[in-house]
Amino acid sequence: MKTTTFLGLLICAVSLFGQTSTCNYEFLFRKADSLYQVKDFKNSAFAFSDAFKAPDSKITINNRYNAACSWALANFPDSAFYHLNYIANRMNYKDYAHIKGDPDFKSLYSDKRWQSIIELVKANKDKAYSNIDFVTINGCKVEVLTSGMQNNKANKPVVVFENGMASSFGSWDTVVGEISKTNVVFRYNRPRIGESENDSLPPTTEHIVDNLREMLLQKGLKPPYLLVSHSFGGAYIRSFASMCPEEIAGLVFVDPVDFTQKKGDGDLPYLEIGLTQHQIDSLFGKPYDNFIEKLYEEMPGFYVEEVKISRALYNSEFKECDRSPLPDVPVHFIQSGGFTSNEPPTIYDREKMWRIANNLKMKRWLELINPLNYGKYFYSSQSGHTIQKDDPDLVISSIKLALKDYDKIRKVKCD
Repeated sequence: MKTTTFLGLLICAVSLFGQTSTCNYEFLFRKADSLYQVKDFKNSAFAFSDAFKAPDSKITINNRYNAACSWALANFPDSAFYHLNYIANRMNYKDYAHIKGDPDFKSLYSDKRWQSIIELVKANKDKAYSNIDFVTINGCKVEVLTSGMQNNKANKPVVVFENGMASSFGSWDTVVGEISKTNVVFRYNRPRIGESENDSLPPTTEHIVDNLREMLLQKGLKPPYLLVSHSFGGAYIRSFASMCPEEIAGLVFVDPVDFTQKKGDGDLPYLEIGLTQHQIDSLFGKPYDNFIEKLYEEMPGFYVEEVKISRALYNSEFKECDRSPLPDVPVHFIQSGGFTSNEPPTIYDREKMWRIANNLKMKRWLELINPLNYGKYFYSSQSGHTIQKDDPDLVISSIKLALKDYDKIRKVKCD
């Protein structure tokens, strides 16, 4: 399920500008989302319906998708298919990679209507990305998408996007259009995701970097590369820079996995908020292991494999990522500041703890870029984790600035 959350407490107050109805919609939508989180799917589904009836409701494609998830999990297939048909037919939903592997819809797989939905979404995707191509790596096809090929010139950086965990290249749509006006843009889906085939190999950083380099060369896209990543993709581009620093024109990390984290760093926010070590171990020891095992059983294979690699990286203190220092090229960190969580209450203040953790990451990232001549840090105070969707202009500006600074570096070397 793709959740949409709302920040802070919702205070419903009557005013001349109709704030009562606005709060009503937001309150109902947040209620539906929260009920989903605690697995009360039936009441979550009805809460979505109530929210959609609000006179001021602005129902997005993700809202309807989320409602379909709750109806499917509550075993109301007709209602689930109503929303799925709506987003496929009227809203041109095209995230084929996500919907075909979403475990929320398992109860619908045997229904003859399911295949029709999948075919509609696939058709929407093919129409939206008419220039999709496939590159064969080790006998397996990988789905790739290029744009701005008219800008493919020697020594001009190719902008390469690396997706977040188990995510497809569609998350970059709003950013790519502007960047491809001046540079070649390369996007792809890692093995098992979207229509990329399963190569039966763990998606380690070394394996993914080797694949990516080979794909780029097959498409005639030579270094230098400006690598842009979201979330877990940050581990992959940091490893690329570690393995092949001479090929890097710049690195833009969009709310990345914290590859600077060392053993014990994960406990620091909880200790700062006042938890004891015993409380931390109780929360994240055996209960967390049980949660992961259950996740492995329920989630699709492409998600499970990347979670396993993520855990291995944390356990090794991300040694695969920092085998060599960052190259002295433009390196940007873009961090989200919008707290978004509908998880159930716990013994600590979730938002306060999240902000403590955010500040600790910020300090580590600043220490990393301070020695660099073109290191920069950006903070998007209202954006959620997917900054490329919530604040695309910031991501676009960061990429353009990195490209500009790389030109300065190249001119100095040429003089």
